[in-house]
Amino acid sequence: MLTANQVTDGDLIGMLGSRFWLARGGSVALGLPGALRKALSQAHRFSAESGSPTSIVKMPNEDLRIPSDQINRLWNRIQPP
Repeated sequence: MLTANQVTDGDLIGMLGSRFWLARGGSVALGLPGALRKALSQAHRFSAESGSPTSIVKMPNEDLRIPSDQINRLWNRIQPP
């Protein structure tokens, strides 16, 4: 179930090139804000290496949030077969 500040997987796939997304490992930024595709890569890599949950937020107001389970689903969808 989506909360008020989440977006569907399909909508996010359409926004992969959009800018100002920030990947986080806990409360720590994993890099500078960038395209959603880059933030997905950073979050997925951090989670795979550390086993820690991640999230991605839309800057500057953090009005959209992508939780760890959705990051994994999106990552699996955008990887070539």
